[in-house]
Order: sequence, then structure tokens, then C-alpha cells
Amino acid sequence: MRGSKSARRASWLGAALLLWGGAGEAAKKSEGATSPGVLEVPHQGPSYYVPPRSKGGKKPVLVWLHGRGGNPESDCRKWAKVTADLGWLLCPSGPENRGGGGRGWNNSWPSAKQAVDAAVEAFHEKFGEKIQRKDHILIGFSEGALAAMNIGVREPERFSRWLILAANDVYWGAEGLGELRKSKKKFKKIYLLTGEKDMVVENTRRVYEHIQQEQIKVRIWTPEDIGHEVPGDRMRTFYRKPLQWLLAKK
Repeated sequence: MRGSKSARRASWLGAALLLWGGAGEAAKKSEGATSPGVLEVPHQGPSYYVPPRSKGGKKPVLVWLHGRGGNPESDCRKWAKVTADLGWLLCPSGPENRGGGGRGWNNSWPSAKQAVDAAVEAFHEKFGEKIQRKDHILIGFSEGALAAMNIGVREPERFSRWLILAANDVYWGAEGLGELRKSKKKFKKIYLLTGEKDMVVENTRRVYEHIQQEQIKVRIWTPEDIGHEVPGDRMRTFYRKPLQWLLAKK
């Protein structure tokens, strides 16, 4: 009788270990599926990328520009949960190393443009046959919005669609507005998203007015319960529809 109980106990333990091991392997595979690849960029910090789930045909690239002190690698992992079925995700590093994996853009769009251009060129060199050459989506948050708004107006064919988080009209100045006006026919769609509790929300509304005046297709959303940054667990809820609208043909 005792032997029978011991055998059953050993059998149960073996099955439990097998199930635990299988779950662990599944978790590893699931985590690995969204773990960013590393792209070395000449004379710049590394960029990180996640390929789309679907294969076949050339896909657009969604380029994420982090905020000041943001970690492009961990950000890329978070954004992959939003963008995986929409296209390639590319997350360049800002030129400023702020330590602990955090990067910044030096509050300077020219140096940001140099870093982003180098990252996109390196990305095309590595995956050129799998990605579109133009009509990419540029996504920028906070200091990354400063970079995105100024890079975007100067490269309207490469970045014809934008998702700007916490946009600020101060980022443009007269020169930036002139570039927007000059290239207005090349932009396809622009989406502005700023929390109503964010101190730059009125600046975002002025950005919307400038874009609308140029008769560029634009939408604005200012969620009432959000401040400067959308919590990580709500990213998919807030960003999916704007990105789908940007990618839609109409």
C-alpha cells in the first residue's frame, strides 16, 4: 500500500514538473517573440527593432522617438505589443547618454535628425527588401515629440504620417512652420494625442490649428484622465486606433 502511494506521489510530482517546465518554455518563447533585435548604427547609439507578425509584402516602419531619459530598448518591448501586426517597429537611441539605459535628444532637433536618419538608413540597409522606402509613421513623445515634429516637416515623403504625443507649438517656431507650409501637400495624416491634464495641452491645440490651416488631414484627442504620459498597461487602448487610422488608405 505504501509503495503504491509513493509511486502515485512520484508520478504526480513528475507530471507537475513537466507541466511547470512546459509553461516556462512557453513563457520564454512568448517573451522572446517581442524581445527587440539590436541594430548597430555607425557613430550613434544602438537602435532596437521588432519585426511584424505577418510576412509577405513590404511593410511600413513605425519609428518611435522616446522622451528625455527614456530607455529605447524597454520602450521598444512595450510598443511591440501595440504595433506587432501593423508593421516594423524601429526605436533609435537619442545621441545623449543619460546613464542606466536612458537616452536623450540634447533638446536639439538637428542632432536628433542626424541620429534618426542614420538609424533609418542602417535599417534599410539590413532589411531593405522587406520594408517600404517611404510613407513611414513617426511617433514622438515629449522631447521625442520635439524631434519628431522637426524631422517630420523636413522629411515629409519619408515620414508622411505622424503620431505626436504631447505636441507643443513652441517646438516649431517660425522656421518649422515655414517647413510645414512648404511641404503640406506631401503629408498624408497627422494624429495628436495629449492628456487633458498635461500642461502642454493648449500648445497641442495650437499645433492642431496650424496643421488644420494648411488643410492637412489631422485629428486630435485629449483624454480627460491622462497627464503627460499614458501608463504602460493602457498603451494598446490609447494608441491602436490612432495608428490604424494613420495606416488606413482613406
